[in-house]
Order: sequence, then structure tokens, then C-alpha cells
Amino acid sequence: MNFPNFPPTLKGISDLIILLRGPNGCPWDKKQTFESIIPHTIEEVYEVAEQVYKKDYNKIKDELGDLLFQIIFLSQIAKEKKIFTFNDVVKQITDKMIFRHPHVFKNKKFKNMKDFNNWWEESKNKKLTSLLDDIPDNYPEMLKSNKIQKKVAKVGFEYKNDIEALDKVIEEANELKKEIKKKNKKRIQEELGDMLFASIDVARKLQLNPEISLAKSNEKFSKRWGRLEQFIINDKKEFNDLNLKDFNFYWNKAKIN
Repeated sequence: MNFPNFPPTLKGISDLIILLRGPNGCPWDKKQTFESIIPHTIEEVYEVAEQVYKKDYNKIKDELGDLLFQIIFLSQIAKEKKIFTFNDVVKQITDKMIFRHPHVFKNKKFKNMKDFNNWWEESKNKKLTSLLDDIPDNYPEMLKSNKIQKKVAKVGFEYKNDIEALDKVIEEANELKKEIKKKNKKRIQEELGDMLFASIDVARKLQLNPEISLAKSNEKFSKRWGRLEQFIINDKKEFNDLNLKDFNFYWNKAKIN
């Protein structure tokens, strides 16, 4: 059987997807819809982010290909429904970026980045009842918190500095501690949420991405846990043999090595 040759171009991958969804294509690909493919698209975004954090550039290339496939796949579904095409997607984003960069493509001048950022938000030209109306409900909650805080900060609702923001985390932690002692599950959940929200605000004040900060902590913990496991194996022990004091001994050893 002779298989078609797909050149490494946007047309090549588009033709590949058309074949996969065609009469002689793949049963799985043919039955996909906007709704069914979205979880896979989100998964690919996270896999790109993971490799960026790891600085594994060969895998970044691989994961970007997977993400591009998802975008063109969704565009093909839209084309089949006669809604829009991939070329429409490219034209729309190109026109949008040209419009939103008048300092590059026209002669508009901005005093500073704050002036530009304010214009950027205004250029979206969305009629909103609330300042927060254009934040999608289905955003990951950490991203949503960060977006909310940035929005309200633009109109002056924020702490004066990062220390004040950190003091709010301490205040929320103390409130959480009180509710834990009272064993009030509903209030514990509320106060835990408040503490997390305040922690994300500290990251914003420090101009750090909380997602990246958490990713680095996850990576650090995982590496230390791997060393801890190796120490336990070297000592010919099992997890069931250890108490918390033993775990702390190996954990501290893993932190040093």
C-alpha cells in the first residue's frame, strides 16, 4: 500500500488531518467533536509548559507539534461545519495583533508600559458589567486568581508593597489555624482558599508567576523524595518499617545531598 507524503508544512499537516477524518481515516479521529477534543488540547498545553520548565528543548519541539496538531484539528472540525477555516484563524489573530500594536504598525506613542497596558485592555472593546466579567469561568483557579488580582490592582485596589501582601497571608494562616482548632470543615475550606488567594497575590506583587513557583517546588520535592527513597533502599528498609522520625531523618539527609 502506498501512503501519501505529507510535507512538513501547515498544508501538509492539514491534509493529514483531512485524511484521518475522511471516509478511509481513523475511527477515533472521525468521531471527535469540539467538546471531545478539548481535554486533549488542554493536556497538550500543560505538557508544553512542563518541558519549558525543564528546559528540555527537544521535547518542547515535540510538544509544540502536538499542540499545533490540536489547533489545526479543531479548525478542521470547524471547516467541516462551515463555521470557519484555519486560514480564518490565522487572519483573525494577525489582524488583532496589528491593531493592538499601533506603536509598531502606526505612529501611536505611549509614555510607558503602564500607558500601553491600559490601552491594550481598552482596545479589547468589550462591554462589561463588571471589571471581572471577561475572566473565563473555566480558567484554572490559580490563573483565575492571578487575573482577578491584576484587574483590581489596575484601578488601585491592592496592597502598597509585597510585605503588606505577605502580612495578609500570615493573617489568613492564623484565621485558618483558628478554624482548624474548631474543626469547622466549611470555614476551614473558606480560610484555606483565602490563604491560597493571598499567596498568589504575593507572587503578583513580587512579579513572579505562581504557577512556575509551584512547579519548581514540586520538582524540588520530587527530586528530594527520589533521593530519600534511594537512601531507604540502600539501608535495606521498607516504608512500612519507618515512623515519622525515621522519615524526617532521611528527608533531612536528602536535603543535604
